[in-house]
Amino acid sequence: MAKRGILGRAMGLGLAVVASLLLATAATAQIPGPEIVAGDVLQMMVPGRPDLDRTLVVAQDGSVEIPQVGEVRLAGMGLTEAGMVLKQRLRLIAPTLDTVEVTRADAVGFRVYVIGEVGHAGLHEFASPPTVWDVVRAAGGPLRSADLRKARVIREQEGGPRTIEMDLSGLMAGRDFPLERLRNGDTIVVPALPERVSGVASDGGVKVFGGVAVPSIVPVDGPTPLMDVLMLAGSPTAEANMKKIWWVHAADGKDQARLVDLRLFLEKGDPAGNPDIHPGDTVNVTLSRPGRLQSGIGFLLGTAAAVAAIMVALNQVD
Repeated sequence: MAKRGILGRAMGLGLAVVASLLLATAATAQIPGPEIVAGDVLQMMVPGRPDLDRTLVVAQDGSVEIPQVGEVRLAGMGLTEAGMVLKQRLRLIAPTLDTVEVTRADAVGFRVYVIGEVGHAGLHEFASPPTVWDVVRAAGGPLRSADLRKARVIREQEGGPRTIEMDLSGLMAGRDFPLERLRNGDTIVVPALPERVSGVASDGGVKVFGGVAVPSIVPVDGPTPLMDVLMLAGSPTAEANMKKIWWVHAADGKDQARLVDLRLFLEKGDPAGNPDIHPGDTVNVTLSRPGRLQSGIGFLLGTAAAVAAIMVALNQVD
């Protein structure tokens, strides 16, 4: 009886160990690995059919080439799912095939593509899921021509690509930018600003328009003399009225407009004609245009001179 009890306990212990191993194996098998993406190098092994073993490179369209069965799309799948798909395709030439094992020979981690106005567009790889800031920083940061407010992420998923709009204008200031982590295979698109349009936020610069070469929001990070602000906007044009420049500045919780005569500074060095302009301010350089009376007088004088010249010429002929 004692021997039977010992034997029973030993068998029970053995079964418990086996069950634990099976559970551990099942749990491990359920852990999903990184999805297959373009550029991955896979190793396909077919037990009992070494002639079918081969190294597969995932092409840019997400497919691999197997001479016996042609192209098979694997992008977006886990390794287990890829093995099942390959097994079904290989059964076309080997109907009794039971198992196909797929391993990653060259794991790339997480890949994100960046297109558009960044320092280094192209493919960037990361060991773990990156944030938008991680990717933009790895891509060399945005160019001055980048329209960060209209950036977007293109994500491949079932049913086709999905576009996610993102406002990245707060990136460089370290505020108000997405904290969501990107997925393997995502693409960030940073479009270009329209020609002669500034990408500076209104509270990070001065809005300048009117008689300047490049009306835009010019970047300033503190009080800046009016003349400097105008030069950042491409300088005043020939039609600019230097004596009449409107400056709008927020004071005591409300906007206040002031007329500035820049010629006081240019002709006399008077600082009243070159006040400090602050981020968030607005500057309107008015245009000098001849009045209707001036234009009419000029036209009449020109016509009279022409008539006189014709009469002189006729008299000389006579």
